Amino acid sequence: MRFKSTLITAALSAALLLTAGLTCAQSARAAAPDWLENAVEAEYPNTVKMRHYLHQHPELGNQEVQTQAYIADFLRAQGIKVIEGTKHAPTAVIGILNEGRGHAIGLRADIDALPIAEHTGLPYASTATGTIFGKETAVSHMCGHDAHMAMLLSAAKIMAAHRDEIDRTVIFVFQPAEEGDSIDDPYALEEQKLAGAAALVADGLLEDYQIEKMYGIHVMARQPAGKILIAKGAALNSVDAFLIKVQGEQAHGAMPWTGVDAVLTASALVLNLQQLVSRNIDLTRGMGVVTVGRLQAGETSNVMAGSAELEGTIRANDKQIRDTLLKRIPEVAVHTAQAYGAKALPRIIEIYPVTYNDPAEAQKLAAALQDLGLDAEISDWNPGASEDFSFYAEKVPGVFMFLGVDAPGAEQAANNHSDKFVIADEALKSGVAAHIGAALSL
Repeated sequence: MRFKSTLITAALSAALLLTAGLTCAQSARAAAPDWLENAVEAEYPNTVKMRHYLHQHPELGNQEVQTQAYIADFLRAQGIKVIEGTKHAPTAVIGILNEGRGHAIGLRADIDALPIAEHTGLPYASTATGTIFGKETAVSHMCGHDAHMAMLLSAAKIMAAHRDEIDRTVIFVFQPAEEGDSIDDPYALEEQKLAGAAALVADGLLEDYQIEKMYGIHVMARQPAGKILIAKGAALNSVDAFLIKVQGEQAHGAMPWTGVDAVLTASALVLNLQQLVSRNIDLTRGMGVVTVGRLQAGETSNVMAGSAELEGTIRANDKQIRDTLLKRIPEVAVHTAQAYGAKALPRIIEIYPVTYNDPAEAQKLAAALQDLGLDAEISDWNPGASEDFSFYAEKVPGVFMFLGVDAPGAEQAANNHSDKFVIADEALKSGVAAHIGAALSL
């Protein structure tokens, strides 16, 4: 996607702003993007080359050793100061441009892949393997993090070449484990392990680099390539998980009165959990979802099961709704099991809060990107997924953008996390420019 011709009028826009009483320094910053289109176009072949390379070399969360080295080497080659790793995020890369200039912003890209076998048929498709929780698995960038890295790397290169025209400190945050840690099974740990954005926040990223605002981009299927959508308020849902172990008493299938049926108890639990959304949350505030994705019980047909396991996911687009669900699920599990003479052992794994865009910053960024000629707009589209960018946006004003990646004419494109998810490379230009636009915006 090429930028619109509005870039050509940047100098005229600056002159109009002068008449409105802005200072000469402000006008100079408004006129600075006149180099942007040519720079992004010139860098585009390299952006694509980097994405394809990274696509072929995916690594799972907190194991991104080769990816970390690739990113760090590239940033250093641009004259950008590089920090490799923090206490709880050892594979992170932090790049610093214009250190000490002040009013720092953070631009974030996630760097980990998914334990999914790719079936796109692309010439650069991943054939990589790795381990998750000690078990071998196929690995691929079926969420688009390869594009996120390539876009931010190219943006960093262009900004480094124009560092004197970037009137602030810019922190490039290449974050591991957005999809979660792949080393330790969270259900096997007594305490939850810090990973991804939560780890970087806990390690002092925002305070150490005096980051005042955070920006991020996520490529999305089912939107045209180059289209940028920005929500005001909730942009993505929270996500949490639950595991409920049901303890009954095994018995002969012909004599159920001699035991406690774990299957019946688990079935009642599934039904009761579904009623939480319709009867326990304030639907005027937003939405919630409770899904039991796995239910396992029993050994054979003529034996009444003495144990069962339910595992599921919890989603919400409002903090109060999330808090209600996190509180009520264990309560419903315990008391439902008691009603059937069984015992329930529920465990909640809190994962990501609601991803919330600061409304004022979202409006301002959308306007700034439009001024650059990008196809950006305010939108209430929430694809229903979740993102750990939410941890940054809890601490400082943040804006998380969606970037469409469907090729022209695509219909019902495979969604992110599908084994057939594909990205139209042309969309990368808009992502590179959006990162730079965030740094240039006043």
